[in-house]
Amino acid sequence: MKQLNDQTIIGNRVSLGPDWSQLKDGAEKATWTLSGLWGWPISDWQDLGMRFKLPFVYYRSDDASGHAEVGGVGDAEIGTGLGCRLNETWRTGGGIELHGDTASDRALAEGVWRLKPGWGVSHDITGWLTLSPSADYNRSIVKKHDVRPQSYLELALPATLILPDKWSLSARYKATVDFENGDRWNHTVNAGVAKRLSKFPVVFSASLEKPLSSSGKKFQVSITIVYYFERYHSPK
Repeated sequence: MKQLNDQTIIGNRVSLGPDWSQLKDGAEKATWTLSGLWGWPISDWQDLGMRFKLPFVYYRSDDASGHAEVGGVGDAEIGTGLGCRLNETWRTGGGIELHGDTASDRALAEGVWRLKPGWGVSHDITGWLTLSPSADYNRSIVKKHDVRPQSYLELALPATLILPDKWSLSARYKATVDFENGDRWNHTVNAGVAKRLSKFPVVFSASLEKPLSSSGKKFQVSITIVYYFERYHSPK
């Protein structure tokens, strides 16, 4: 359950889920995202992982644009990272991710290729409460269609509360500093709930995200289904 919000835990999994965003100008955006993470132990306390994200996007424009509709493949992402177990309650990890300008339609694309290095730590305060602060820096390396350069820092503080009967609650605060927009700060909060099935390695989760500062998004609702694969250990 902790893996949903803790990047220091590298486990083999695949997930699929929709999210729906209501924008302030009346436009709507729905995204189905297929993602996967695969890890390999490289020592008794370190794991190496690779992950990908492939979104399928539907966008409906605002009233002024006549509610035009477009759908297709969005911008894909691929990344690699390292997770380290420092002791029984402390972990750390980080990596780098590449965001590609791969969307099938310009309306669904950000118009940039972007690198995102990041690092985080995680601490199990108790057996049922975990904090996982992280920092990620995003910088565009190639831009198209007169899109402005991107350079921003994301600071996140997720907390996961493990409940009985394989339930969990999560909360996350995220601050973003946009260096290409006068070092402007944006703030977002997120709350979620998750349930792991008793007989299958499947987790269902739902979350609501709300910007606290002015942005183009009113809110975002997400639902995700995650399947966890049992990790294979070669005999010694």
